[in-house]
Amino acid sequence: MFSTPKLLSGWVSMLESGGCRVHTPVYPGHDPVDMDVLSRVTLSDYIGHALAAYDALDETPIVIGHSIGGLVAQHVAAARAPEAVVLLAPVPPGVLWPQVRSLPHLLPIMGSLIKGQPVKPSEETFRAVPLFGLPADEQRELIAGFVPDSAHVFRSMSLGSRDTRVDPRAVRCPVLCVSGGADRNVATWISRRIARRYSAQEHHHPELPHWIVADSALPRVAPPVLAWLEARIGEMVS
Repeated sequence: MFSTPKLLSGWVSMLESGGCRVHTPVYPGHDPVDMDVLSRVTLSDYIGHALAAYDALDETPIVIGHSIGGLVAQHVAAARAPEAVVLLAPVPPGVLWPQVRSLPHLLPIMGSLIKGQPVKPSEETFRAVPLFGLPADEQRELIAGFVPDSAHVFRSMSLGSRDTRVDPRAVRCPVLCVSGGADRNVATWISRRIARRYSAQEHHHPELPHWIVADSALPRVAPPVLAWLEARIGEMVS
């Protein structure tokens, strides 16, 4: 949420340098920002948009999603048959139970959430919650790229509304779940529950925050993900 593919440029460059073709579909209303679209778009719209992007490809992909993108990736995996799925600090297919230390940062946006207006947390909230622990310069650069997002999607994600639910029996591809121990959005116990749900392998980085896709974290997070993918794809090809 609150982002565009530009904020994943480090991952895109890394994957492309490894010989992958990378597709980064943009959620409706995000780039360019369209407040009218953001005022009405829902999680089901995000999922439908991702499925349309999937269906437009000419080969079976690996699906990678971070945060709310990890929840969308779970839906894509249940509705289609990707080669594999990588969930980076994923939001669960149910209630996202807030951590006590993050609760004060919800209060300033409650009015927009209740009214259904597009929402964007403050710089202080971004620094204290998803970007917690990242270098100050990197936080500043990321915050400059954040955009408003849909209150409807935020409510669905937080409350675990029906459109978040995924039937784990429908997910039949290999799944990797990557989490950070300093994540102030998705608690470690939630990440581990998601991994168990799909009989997924887990990579856990105790020192990393929710923004586990940060360029500064790339050298720690990406190599084991790539090794896992190479092993899984190799098993499926042999």
